[in-house]
Amino acid sequence: MNKANQKDEELVEITLFADGDRYQDDVFVCVNGESCLIKRGVPVKVRPMFARALADSAEQDKLAESMMRRAHERGEAVR
Repeated sequence: MNKANQKDEELVEITLFADGDRYQDDVFVCVNGESCLIKRGVPVKVRPMFARALADSAEQDKLAESMMRRAHERGEAVR
């Protein structure tokens, strides 16, 4: 394995939010056909590609919420 691949394989620690209600189930993440199931509420080590996918998803959720809020403020229907 070359150094670039080795660096990508180093695990990173993440903790997914858990509230015992809506955010209590484990999270399935799939990137380029590789997948993992991540437990919420406890520190876990995952491959960087899974951490990036989760971060990208959270950012997209924020952007979508912001767009919906602005549309609602303008009185537009959100589909």
